[in-house]
Amino acid sequence: MSVSGTYTFTVTRDDIIRDAMLNIGKLGQSESPTAQETTDCARKLNMMIKQWMGRIDFAPGLKVWTRKRGDLFLSSTHYMYSLGPTGDQWAGGIAVAQPNGANYAQTQITAVAVAGQSFFSVTNAAAANMTVNDYFVIQLDSGDVATGTIGQIAAGPPGLSIIRPVPVTTYSLPSQASAGSYVWNYTTKAQRPLEIQTAILRDAQNNDTPMNYMTLETYEQLPSKTMPTFLSDPTAIYYEAGIGSSTSTSNGTLYIDCGGAQDVTKHLHIVFLEPIMDFSNPTDNPEYPQEWYRALCWGLSREICPMFNAPWTKEMDGNFQDAITLAQHSNAETTQIYFQPYSASPYEP
Repeated sequence: MSVSGTYTFTVTRDDIIRDAMLNIGKLGQSESPTAQETTDCARKLNMMIKQWMGRIDFAPGLKVWTRKRGDLFLSSTHYMYSLGPTGDQWAGGIAVAQPNGANYAQTQITAVAVAGQSFFSVTNAAAANMTVNDYFVIQLDSGDVATGTIGQIAAGPPGLSIIRPVPVTTYSLPSQASAGSYVWNYTTKAQRPLEIQTAILRDAQNNDTPMNYMTLETYEQLPSKTMPTFLSDPTAIYYEAGIGSSTSTSNGTLYIDCGGAQDVTKHLHIVFLEPIMDFSNPTDNPEYPQEWYRALCWGLSREICPMFNAPWTKEMDGNFQDAITLAQHSNAETTQIYFQPYSASPYEP
């Protein structure tokens, strides 16, 4: 038996457009779509994939292929955080791979960094996990954090490296950070979550505490949620995804149930669903698994039928329903179900 030995089959944006036009009989095998037809079909394709992302496509399983993990570093002065590519200290990845796959590196400074100082020191081993332009978060003696961007990693005393934030000559720490204070660094910020699936409060030793989830009504009824003096470990979150008009600037908003974090060495580790990437170029591949390629083609076929004055036949609809049903049942989430014997109350008749 001869087999290919490969598993990399994919399609491009223009493959999907061509197949959709072939499906409805508006393109001959030797013909190609016009530039305007490609533009119009690409626009409809993008609208369709955006409506299918997240869990709003009535698929019974979770979108495991868009499931991502992010880490939100907390502040003692914030009860509200922006999550997204231009948001707050929202770690989505690090250039230097970590043994545990974390989105960030964690270390401690080796000497006191006084208020107004333009640098802090770490061990050479810790500096090896840092790159210029990384974001950093440093624990301050005041109980809050300072954030910034690494501008320079320079040699220091034996065994140590000097980290200078941007701007390297005029940056100044807002208050003192004692030796042993934690510092975290990460390279990229995570995207805006469409939906938060799980959230835990994680301490510096990787001990986790599950968070509760609030509705808008529950959050708004909290009496002291924004009081600057109400510092505590957060126990619950409320999230609003916001409008995703641009993946480069769109942020969601996360609220915690207290006025600020009482212990900034703890952070929120969040599992969320990320938006689907746009089809911007002719050779862009779908950010969907292979099981969805046929559904994308037949879905676009249905979308463009009116544009070409083409009939949507019963056979075509059967192909679409077959493709979308099979796709929706792929990658379904595994659910735990518990059964226990029923014991009647002695007070029941």
